[in-house]
Amino acid sequence: MIKNIYFDKILVLCFILLYILGIIFVFSATSVPSLLTEKDPYMYLKKEVIWVVIGLTSMFVAYLIPVELWKKLAYPLAGLTVALLTLVLIFPAEINGLSVRRWIDLGLFRFQPSELAKLSIVLFTAFFIYRKENNPEFLSSWTGFFAIVSVPAVIIFLVLVQPHKGAAVFMTVLLFLILASSKFPLKKVILFPAAAVPLFAYFIMNSEYALKRIEALIDPIENRSGVSYQVFQAILSFVKGGFSGEGIGGGTQKLKYLPEIHTDYIYALIGEELGFLGAVFVVVIFLTILYKGIKLSTELDDTFSQVLGVGITYMIVLQALLHTAVNVSLLPPTGFTLPFISYGGSSLFIFSVCAGILLRLSKEPKMTVFKRSQM
Repeated sequence: MIKNIYFDKILVLCFILLYILGIIFVFSATSVPSLLTEKDPYMYLKKEVIWVVIGLTSMFVAYLIPVELWKKLAYPLAGLTVALLTLVLIFPAEINGLSVRRWIDLGLFRFQPSELAKLSIVLFTAFFIYRKENNPEFLSSWTGFFAIVSVPAVIIFLVLVQPHKGAAVFMTVLLFLILASSKFPLKKVILFPAAAVPLFAYFIMNSEYALKRIEALIDPIENRSGVSYQVFQAILSFVKGGFSGEGIGGGTQKLKYLPEIHTDYIYALIGEELGFLGAVFVVVIFLTILYKGIKLSTELDDTFSQVLGVGITYMIVLQALLHTAVNVSLLPPTGFTLPFISYGGSSLFIFSVCAGILLRLSKEPKMTVFKRSQM
């Protein structure tokens, strides 16, 4: 029997810590720069607090939703995602006088469908494997393989042509990790990234913007006043932070030296103000989520729950890994937010829903010893 009130306390603690870090560092990143431009220094803080409240509410609501309902929502949500991604291509949002094909303008706020697309891919893949688990011949066949990657491939392609190459690469890696952790033959799964790499290479080679970002990563010192400006300033943040940091609020890179520091480079701000210790602390939180998420998911009785839990865990931790990799200049700038910490409503909302689902799965029935022995 499922316990009426139960959730993994360590996971809850990890998520709460991330929310708190988000409020602290969004305020730190935006308050002084807002003052310098004669704006309200609390503007971003107020918005972030509102989104955190929405996020906590969304996490609680997602926690209350039974797993059976998520099964019913998997395919419709994938269809909705395809529709929204098509909609932004036809009716781009107007941002600062420019047409941007990544957002849907809802008046009070803008929503980014590519954030929903990540969760949709996880749900679709989990439900597909669940429906076909009693037909292992189909799952191991080429028909089964192409069937499961068909809808995710459409979603990834629509994101790629926005263009949002970073998100498309993320979803491709996420799908690969889920399939590699499931019942699909590894030889077939490996062919998916093998086919995807040439496609991404084509888009990158034909994009001057993407090539400049790669150039910025190759030699950040030589090009620090040009294409490598962001990369160099991010490295400088960690250098300034040293071992213990300059103190919360004491960082100087946010003073227009490092653009988008409250979103794409908030980990660099943490490195500057909390130093090596703070940067490692954040990584430990996400590694704890990885360990707990994988552990609880592999112990679940239901195949859908297993794949869903593993997929959501990968989704949260992979995005955190990519964000930190960009910030420490292991990857070119690609616009990855740091889950729960970076400023941004769409990202915080979707990751909060993911957190709620993962907490829900922590109270689901576990496999018995007998069932384990039969696997």
